Amino acid sequence: MEDFLSPLPSYFAEQNSSGTIGELVDKYIDQLPEWEDADIAIIGILDGRNTSNKETSLAPNQLRKELYSLIASTTKANIVDIGNIEPGKTFNDTLFALQEVCKTLLSNSIIPVLLGGSKELGYAQFAAFQKIVKNLEATIISPTIDLDKHAFLNKICLHEPNLLFNINALGYQSHYVPEKAVSTLRKLYFNPIRLGVLRSNLADIEPVLRNTDMTSFDIGAVKQSDAPGNHDNNPSGLTSEEACQLCWYAGISEKMRSFAIYEINPEFDYRNTTSKLGAQMVWYFLDGYYNRKGDHPEMHKEFLKYRCTMVQNEPDVVFYKSKRTERWWMEIPGHTSAKNLVIPCSYSDYTMATKGEMPDLFFKALQKNLK
Repeated sequence: MEDFLSPLPSYFAEQNSSGTIGELVDKYIDQLPEWEDADIAIIGILDGRNTSNKETSLAPNQLRKELYSLIASTTKANIVDIGNIEPGKTFNDTLFALQEVCKTLLSNSIIPVLLGGSKELGYAQFAAFQKIVKNLEATIISPTIDLDKHAFLNKICLHEPNLLFNINALGYQSHYVPEKAVSTLRKLYFNPIRLGVLRSNLADIEPVLRNTDMTSFDIGAVKQSDAPGNHDNNPSGLTSEEACQLCWYAGISEKMRSFAIYEINPEFDYRNTTSKLGAQMVWYFLDGYYNRKGDHPEMHKEFLKYRCTMVQNEPDVVFYKSKRTERWWMEIPGHTSAKNLVIPCSYSDYTMATKGEMPDLFFKALQKNLK
């Protein structure tokens, strides 16, 4: 992978205070660390093209400065920092390099944590899953839903071969998003969730992230007072605490295999506030990862099973409740394979089904499974 990666500046070798993440992480400064047995690999992408946030190319190293000064939540972490991807001759060259590096990591069961850079890099983050995941679920946290021809979300939807099972568009704000974009996602039985709904009960987003393979977090989803480091400043959005909570949910998800933060612009950042927040978000992702419980109906048998009968000859809904964590899953009848699909859900989905009402999550998954 050295063909695609450049080492970190030498000053990162000195930022190793006792008990910090900087002391814990094995960094690419003089030579590429032995990454093959790592749990997580941190990568910076120094490309700010295809965005109004041109100076996002400065974000990765600034994020690292703040991240490596934070106290590590565990001493058992096995994390490497394999350096930066420099801008290619064209933006597509950068996408290719990022895709190849991520593909290599994913093939070795290593989670890439990406420090961007433009959010358009999310296409390479997605494309790296080719030949690794067949029915991929992607979560995009952003104030916008951009389905224009050259936008990465549109390219994900049109990618061939089709890898996609679901897209969760979290935290979009209706005053920035055409109704046509939202209705397009809904027609595809994808899952757009606007900011107000998300904030009304943040705990309901945990099952969404529990079923996600990759997360792309646009820092523009956080309100400007908490994250001023963005050219397209946004007075409304998530709070810093909510952003960190979502990142922890992403980290604790057994299924999550790729995580990225994009669109931080140090040139607009008052007293490094946004870089500090980005570092805290990565910290919570790492903390979530090292608190995973191995909790899924395919991983152990400590579950209670409930069956709810629907009205009007609809299929029964089977629920599983973990005795370890009290988290819930539901079973989707299999039509594309002999094996039923089991997806995360919330207690509210179960209570709805006990009344004979079909949960929206069940309906959408059932429609996609029928295809």
